[in-house]
Amino acid sequence: AVSQHFQAPAPLNRHAAAGAMAKDDAAEKRRVQVLSEFENSDLKDIRNEYHFRTPFLIDALEPLLKDKRDIPMLCLLINIFEVVVPGAITVYAINLWQPPMSLLTCNLVGIGYIAMVLLLFQERFTLFLHFASHRSMFHNEILNSMINYVVAPFFGIPSGIYKFHHVVMHHVENNHELDASSTEDFQRDSWSDFAFYWFRFVCLIWFELFWYSIRTKKWGWFVSAGSGLASWLTVIAMLMKYVSPLATCWVFIVPHILAMSLMSFGNWAQHMFVNPADRFSNYALTYNCIDTPGNRTTFNDGYHVIHHLNARMHWSEIPQHFHDNLDKFAKNGALTFRNIHFFDVGILVMTKQLRKLAEDHYVHLGDKETAPTVDEIEAKLKSWLVPLSKTAATTNGKKAQ
Repeated sequence: AVSQHFQAPAPLNRHAAAGAMAKDDAAEKRRVQVLSEFENSDLKDIRNEYHFRTPFLIDALEPLLKDKRDIPMLCLLINIFEVVVPGAITVYAINLWQPPMSLLTCNLVGIGYIAMVLLLFQERFTLFLHFASHRSMFHNEILNSMINYVVAPFFGIPSGIYKFHHVVMHHVENNHELDASSTEDFQRDSWSDFAFYWFRFVCLIWFELFWYSIRTKKWGWFVSAGSGLASWLTVIAMLMKYVSPLATCWVFIVPHILAMSLMSFGNWAQHMFVNPADRFSNYALTYNCIDTPGNRTTFNDGYHVIHHLNARMHWSEIPQHFHDNLDKFAKNGALTFRNIHFFDVGILVMTKQLRKLAEDHYVHLGDKETAPTVDEIEAKLKSWLVPLSKTAATTNGKKAQ
């Protein structure tokens, strides 16, 4: 009875199985892309950090710049005064209109203002502030201070805080123990770990930043950051009490929550890949994103390894520096991705798509013959996401450097 129902497998099935095995074998041996296979558009593409150049005004203000290569930064700053500041005034005007407009109308105007800031300016200004903090933009120090104390709050960043947080703490401590924004202690593809990191970055940073200044005896920065934070809180309280609480929420408070949240994920993404065996090396605590449109709107921020090696390098020099020093990046194992920026890298990692990141975006800096397989890079990336143990060996590594 058994033999009556038995049928020999068709030859085609054996061929199909063999074909599937061949495909699997080919997939295992598939190698990542190599830098020599494409041209890096970052070297020559048109800058996109600003939206339009204001005739006559840019020419009149250009002599104020320390470096004429910062004209795109000046154009963006002028765009902010031409678009964002009038937008904020409009939000207040709608809320103060007599007879009063409906609550729905006031909130819709607020939402529209937030959408405009986020889509057109938030990322651009954050990276503008980033490079302006590392390299002062104007000859006049009052103008340089205005960026941190007057303009930054319109993008949710408290007065006088960013430079202390980023330049003094983050770059000096370099994502290690005393850096309150360090990612080393976390499993960096875990949403629960990121939730704790977000809480620490957004809510606890105000306590940790001042505690850092005490531990490191940076008393000048303690006073500077304290006065900046106090002035920011005072202005917001005055605007809420005497002008319009709803308009103040839309213009200053909501942007603050959004900005701190975006910066927390940005720093998390930038420092999610850290070599457990070499965590003190600037080549091994972040990565470079090249050949991506994001670099044309962020002053080449994608080259984060270079930025940690030399934070004062002018943003316009960074792509060429990368190509001039390929041997160093290859020798030291610096991770490089193409046609993707930090937020996208972070999203792929957090959604467990390491293979897509390795297959579509990872770039090998050596010869094609030495290119690793996609499987090897996927495994490597996964191993660089784990919490880092503070052993005697790794601590000594810092002293050795």
